[in-house]
Amino acid sequence: MDENRNRYAPAPPPPGASDDTRPATAPAPATTTPATFLCGFGHASTAAELRRFGVTVARVRAAIADGTIERVARGSYVCPHAGRDQRDAAAVHAQVTCLSALEPARVWTGLPHDALHLQVPPNGRGKRPSRTSDGRVIVYHWATPRYPDRARSWLVGPMEAVWQAMRCLDEEHAIACLESAVHEGVLTRAEVGVLCRAAPARLQPGIRDLEFTADSGLETIVRRRLRHAWYTVVAQVRVPDIGDEDLLVEDCVALEIDGARWHGADRFHPDRIRDLKTEALGRRSIRLTHDQILFEWETTFLAIKRVVDDAVFVRAHHVGPVLFAKHDPL
Repeated sequence: MDENRNRYAPAPPPPGASDDTRPATAPAPATTTPATFLCGFGHASTAAELRRFGVTVARVRAAIADGTIERVARGSYVCPHAGRDQRDAAAVHAQVTCLSALEPARVWTGLPHDALHLQVPPNGRGKRPSRTSDGRVIVYHWATPRYPDRARSWLVGPMEAVWQAMRCLDEEHAIACLESAVHEGVLTRAEVGVLCRAAPARLQPGIRDLEFTADSGLETIVRRRLRHAWYTVVAQVRVPDIGDEDLLVEDCVALEIDGARWHGADRFHPDRIRDLKTEALGRRSIRLTHDQILFEWETTFLAIKRVVDDAVFVRAHHVGPVLFAKHDPL
């Protein structure tokens, strides 16, 4: 299974199931294998869930015997397509949650991490492992889901995942996570509004800064940091024949945020064309990388400040022609 697949992307329900996953009104056809049902449930399921759709115990045992499904714990089953997170969650009767649920959906989850976040009932019994089968640390969230909609037996729903992430992340990354969840289509603005009304007090100042204009969590972070330094920053500024500039500072310096997702080697030449056209507009252009923003911000900010201050000074003391126009060779 592709571990980076968006787990919250719509998927067809198992045969005999309605879209809201209520119990089927008739037993599953004899031609539908337990493995097919498991794939429909996201490659992992429970005995109770299978029984709801008419999959008999005898058919489950037969599928285990012929190797088409695997029993990873009492009452928990996976098919061969299950990823490592699903297997580890099913093995301890838990649900993937928080950062581990959101990262495959490309929602911002802060600094790089390798822990597996699992959610279990607060009254859960039995000893649970501290590490996964491949040695990763397990972070347990002992909580009854506050937002159970769209959940699966092995995965919390998207609102619950973001809710748990808001409590795990610091203020800066939590706000970036909220904006990113809307941008990636995991949550609607209305759903984020529900979460914000219940959010802890430490996040309320940042919640007032929510904009939903950023294309990435890094853009949210840079925008907020510069505004806190009293710079005027406008996000996603449309420029004819160039496209959208990620951030425009003091109307004279364009910042382009080069995250790993959209800025591979194939983007090198197109990005430099954008930079050249931006400079021709009379604006300075700066490209920032992931590491410059998250790990080298003090140096990065001083560089931005110098370029912006110089550009503001030049604009105040010099008026020159704008080189860029539709008839220009650029």
